[in-house]
Parts: sequence; C-alpha cells; structure tokens
Amino acid sequence: MTLDDLRNKAARKLNEVLRGLIVGDSVFPLPIRIAKPKTTAPLSEWRAIDSLIRSQSRESLGFGYTIEWATVNSKRHGKNEFPVRLSFASADDFLKYLGAEHEAQAVLANVTRLCEWTPSARPWCAEHLPLMRKPAETIQHVIKLLTYLQANPAPGLYPRQLPVAVPTKFFEQERPLLSALVQAFAPECRVQTEGTLEEQLGLMSKESLIEFRSLDPTIKLLPFGHAMATARELAEKAHYFEAFERVIVVENHVPFLTLPQLPKTIAIMGHGFAVSRLGRVGWLAAKHVYYWGDIDLSGFGILAQFRAALPTVESILMDVETFERCRAYQQPHSAEQQLSEAQQIYLTAAESAMVSQLQALSGIRIEQEQIDYTMVQEILRRRIAPEALTLNQDAMR
Repeated sequence: MTLDDLRNKAARKLNEVLRGLIVGDSVFPLPIRIAKPKTTAPLSEWRAIDSLIRSQSRESLGFGYTIEWATVNSKRHGKNEFPVRLSFASADDFLKYLGAEHEAQAVLANVTRLCEWTPSARPWCAEHLPLMRKPAETIQHVIKLLTYLQANPAPGLYPRQLPVAVPTKFFEQERPLLSALVQAFAPECRVQTEGTLEEQLGLMSKESLIEFRSLDPTIKLLPFGHAMATARELAEKAHYFEAFERVIVVENHVPFLTLPQLPKTIAIMGHGFAVSRLGRVGWLAAKHVYYWGDIDLSGFGILAQFRAALPTVESILMDVETFERCRAYQQPHSAEQQLSEAQQIYLTAAESAMVSQLQALSGIRIEQEQIDYTMVQEILRRRIAPEALTLNQDAMR
C-alpha cells in the first residue's frame, strides 16, 4: 500500500460525498476499506503500512480519517495491533484530506445558482455532477439564456443574435448543458422535441435554411432554379410558387439533388426531423405534397412528424413494393430506432404495416441512396406526374 493508494480509495468516494452535500443527506461516517498484508509478509511490511496509515490520520494531520484498530494474531509475528478500518467523520475531514474544498464549494455554489432559478433542481444536480463542475460563469450564462428564452419563446434569431450578455460562441460550446437543462426544467422553451437544439428552441441555424429546386425548367416565375431560404421567407414569397402544383420533400441530400425533371413540381430538402419547420410555409397546404425518406423507423418517424404539421402529405417510395423490389439493398441499421405510439397515429394503415414489417426484421432498412435511379424515375413519374409519361411517349413518336 502506498500514499497514492490511500488517496485514490478516498477520491473514489468524492462523488458520493458531493451528492450527499447537494441533497442534504449525510454519508458520514464514511468508511474506507483497507487490506491487511499477507500473514506471510515480513514484519517490516506490516510496520511500514502501519506507519503510513498513521501518518495520514486525523490524529497526525488534524484532519483526515480516524483509525479503528484490532488485534491481529499471526503465527509468524504473534499478536499486533493493526488498522482494520478507516473512516472520515465529517465532510471537512474528507474534503481537506483530498484537497477538494474549493471544488466542493464551487459545485455547491453552482447548485445554489440553479436552485435560485428553479427551486426543484437539487436532485437533478446531484445526478449531473459533471455539469455542476462547470465554471461559475458558465452556469450564470446558461441561466441568463434560458431566462430570456422562457420570456421570449421561439425568437427566430440566430443564437449569436440573442440580446443576452454571453460569449458569442457560448451556445455552440455549451450545447449539452443547455439541452439537459431545457429538457429538465424549461420544456416550455421548446417548440418541438425533435431536430437540432436550435430547431427545438425556435432559433435559427445553418440548418434553418431550406434548400429547394425546381424540377420543371419551363416554369419561369422563380428567378432561380435552385436556392435556399428560411421558412418565413418561403411563406412570404408564395407568389413565386403559384405555378407549382406538386411538392416532393426528400430526407437526404443526394436523392434530392438527383431527382428527375417532373412537370409543375418543386423539390424541397427535408433535412431529417427538420421537416416540421415546413409547417410554417402556409402555401404548402394548397399543394399536393409528397414525402420520400429512408425505409426505416427513423424515416417513418420523420414522416409522422411532417404529417402532424401538414396532414395531407403522402409518402412515396416508402412502401412494401419498394421494399420488396429493393430486397438486395436491405441492410441492418446499427443505430437505435424507436417509433412511439404518439407518432404512429399519424401513419396510414399501409405505412403502419411497413413499420410492423421493419420491427419484425429487427432494424433492417433501405436507404434512399440505395434505390435504383431508374426505379426512382419510374415510380415518381407514375405516382406524381403521370402526364410526364405521356409527354415522353409523345416525344418518342
């Protein structure tokens, strides 16, 4: 046994002590187990360990552990008094021994700050010690941010635009802390439960820009065939999209970029769970809207979220026909996927049957990119724009 061994045994109890101090549950006297030397060990080893333990005791240092002694009977060395149990009587003795007084004070000060903001925070703080070890100014900044968002939900600003005196990169750097506190104590700040933290809080981000492209080069109302805009800008510029009758929203970028030309159709990049922001684009309700995502539980979860925002949306290339025709491209999905009952109420009977099949296959999926491009063209033109087939046939004649 060495001095480091003794300190490490005590250090392993630090989190337990801090949790007790946070919630007001005393863990003292706090025992520290020690092992006796082997009975065959030389007497010098016994004496060295005895001396080491005495040197770190409260009796020697004025703080630290107290020692419980017992008579140890050894055939080789006879009867000797030896420490059999160490215990810290108080938090002061324990923290001084580890040199952790300042750490404990900082943690408790952070807990106090959070409890001033939300009085029920103590149990949560005790279970999230890594976050409570953040610098004091970090906790102060996060409280400022969340207080502002509670008073001004979904402000529609970029994080760096918020009128709160915090460092410019604070939101990006402290995303896990912000997310944890929002979930635990400020759910009213969220406008949705999926997507990035910015999207959940109604803030702008790079992902807030919606990418779209015309699939009909004959429509000249749009001054640009491929562009990006916010949901608010799209909603305000409805007149640019009057000539489009159909919209196809696509989950992933490569399939979005490679969609075939389709008459009177515009494509929108869905960006996964970010599709819910399209619910703020009012003119979509007057269009025939389709959604194409991966054939997996996440894909159907995104579809359900989109349909909650826009009830008339139809799924495409996510059915049993596509799944069976692309059987060669089916692959296991390692990421954990779930689809809640609340989400499933937004699915049609056919979509729910597809979900049941995926669940029975334990995570098998088909990614959009795996579907043969010729098949994509065929089904999109047959389902979305059958007149495109007629035009192509007439052109061939």
